[in-house]
Amino acid sequence: MPTLTLEPTNERDLNLLLSLAERLGIKTTLSSVSPPLTKEERMRLLNELSGSWQSDQTADELVREIYEARYSRDRSADTSL
Repeated sequence: MPTLTLEPTNERDLNLLLSLAERLGIKTTLSSVSPPLTKEERMRLLNELSGSWQSDQTADELVREIYEARYSRDRSADTSL
């Protein structure tokens, strides 16, 4: 069955369309779409969620610590398939 998407610009029009659909026996599904973020809002979120941490370790020490913390084992695969 085809889908028709209506995007009313105000609550009054939305209610009118919903009541008309109900009178006609048409199934309705409501969904809302958030307006796109402004550049300022995107930058605020980026600054809120990103950054760096303070540490007494140098980058080389941190890299070495990460490598030393890794656990690996020999993984043999069944090649008889």
